[in-house]
Amino acid sequence: MKNCTVFAILMFALTNSFARAHSLGSVSGPEMDELRLIDRGDGSEPRMMKLKDAFQFSKTAHEAGRCAGFMDLTGQPRFTSPPPLEVESFKLNLEDRPLTQGLYLDSSIALLDASRVSETVKQLSSNRNRYYRSTYGVQAANWIADQFRGLARNRNDVKVELFTHSWEQPSVIATIAGQGPHRNEIVVIGGHEDSINQSAFGSREMMAPGADDNASGVATVLEIYRVILQSGFKPDRTLMFMTYAAEEVGLLGSQDIANRFRKEGKSVVAVMQLDMTTFPGSGNQIVFMTDNVSPELTKFSQKLMDTYVRIRWSTDRCGYACSDHASWNRAGYPAVMPFESTMSNYNKDIHTTRDLIGKLDFNHGLSFMKLGLAFMSELSMN
Repeated sequence: MKNCTVFAILMFALTNSFARAHSLGSVSGPEMDELRLIDRGDGSEPRMMKLKDAFQFSKTAHEAGRCAGFMDLTGQPRFTSPPPLEVESFKLNLEDRPLTQGLYLDSSIALLDASRVSETVKQLSSNRNRYYRSTYGVQAANWIADQFRGLARNRNDVKVELFTHSWEQPSVIATIAGQGPHRNEIVVIGGHEDSINQSAFGSREMMAPGADDNASGVATVLEIYRVILQSGFKPDRTLMFMTYAAEEVGLLGSQDIANRFRKEGKSVVAVMQLDMTTFPGSGNQIVFMTDNVSPELTKFSQKLMDTYVRIRWSTDRCGYACSDHASWNRAGYPAVMPFESTMSNYNKDIHTTRDLIGKLDFNHGLSFMKLGLAFMSELSMN
């Protein structure tokens, strides 16, 4: 995730001063000189920048205690606002939607295992990095795909695929086919699989364990998937579990997927993004981001919190496209983004060598597992 609140004045100042204030020493690789269409999240029009300059801008902003990221729109379609895909036939009526999966969730929530999530985070963060251009990033994606496949070995209604991009690391998509009259409608839960070290942008050999950001989100997605399969749940709508490549360099993987789905006219009725789920920086609560999301889906997810998770929740703003939910939102699909803390209390060790498993709390992460399981089961049944 690329955290912190964006302030236009600070952004303007940083844009004009980063080249003077910081060395580009660790930024390397031929792709760093590529011109990219970058949205800096400050309300201005996207502009062409060298990738190394976008990275340096991100680093300088992060060091100033502000936003640490950007959205790379290079090669992506330009959409009108509101996106034309967002029409009534692709939306669920959430305001009066009853909750019908209480009996299922009473039993299935008990199957969630925080220790399994801890083991997955341990495995993923043991990679040197999961950078989108590195062999380690490719290996991590393949390992994730193998976990999806292994959990589904006795199911003939599950498909696991690698979604390839123009860079090395693929995204991973596991699909549980819907069984009912709404099987052509899709509910998605996902989190990004890549990691990055801000002091070594562009290096394929950087040390970037990324335990919280975002091995924790990937592990949570895998655990929700495991419980749905183990419990024998047969959804009406199709369920998709995704781990996105290249989030840390401008939400590239999720943009590829969301825009492909839009081009193909796929009816995605709900998307949940899990980006950092195990650092209780604001205590035992879940914080819902209110920008670049669907207000209706967010309100429905808060209802799920009150009914099934039963811990405190609050709201905050990223201030810009801080994670992959923004890709779905931009493509016209309803998305929600629950986060592990408020922006002011987020994990300050992300994007460094210090983003390690030791400071994470998997009991805090259990609340995200419960919420994600409720989200997938309630929204997949008519």
